[in-house]
Amino acid sequence: MIDLHCHLLPGLDDGPRTMPEALALARRAAASGTSTIVATPHINHHWRVDPLELAGRVAAIQEALDRDGISLQVRTGGEIAITRLADLRAEEIDAVRLGGGPYLLLECPSDPSPWDFDAVLLKLRERGESMLLAHPERCPLFQREPERLVRLVESGLLCSITAGSMWGQFGGRVQRFTIELLRARLVHDVASDAHDSERRPPGLGAAFTAAEQDLPGISAQAEWLSQLAPAAILAGESLPAMPPVG
Repeated sequence: MIDLHCHLLPGLDDGPRTMPEALALARRAAASGTSTIVATPHINHHWRVDPLELAGRVAAIQEALDRDGISLQVRTGGEIAITRLADLRAEEIDAVRLGGGPYLLLECPSDPSPWDFDAVLLKLRERGESMLLAHPERCPLFQREPERLVRLVESGLLCSITAGSMWGQFGGRVQRFTIELLRARLVHDVASDAHDSERRPPGLGAAFTAAEQDLPGISAQAEWLSQLAPAAILAGESLPAMPPVG
């Protein structure tokens, strides 16, 4: 499986603090069937991560993984706050594209107040940007006005939900909205958004089994959502046809 959203790199944000903690996260991801992780630290004004340092950070953890015999490929990326995006230079934006491909992973706001987040995204789309929305199911704006998310998807943006949202990790409201998005075929990727090996662990497959109770047949989309579509996103290719549920 391919995990497009994981806070794997140590000492950068609210993910692992040390390399041993990062390796514990990676070891659990590999054991759960993940073969590729895109390391996506927060790119925002709080953590002030330097995008141009990420390639070296990824190389360092890949070396540690190989040395410890952990079978996992790590790619570069970042979870970008829209407020930070405007401050990034072109080379910094390129440094946080998922796997070095065309897609930017943009963080959906947790602010419940209505604002022009989606209008900004539509303008970026008009300029030709390829964008993947991180955890839209946890965004109060979209929970309250799902038609705004539909409009973004219709314009060409893609949606990546968090695996834990499928089994209720973030509460019942988020879980119900997640199932609604899956049922409406508005989801193009399932990622872990893992921050550590225990409290916010990696792993994708179990989420589909858990969601079967609320959306029977969703496991039929597991390969597409965790392997085929993410691979196309990394390659900058058209997504393959989405299979039906069940």
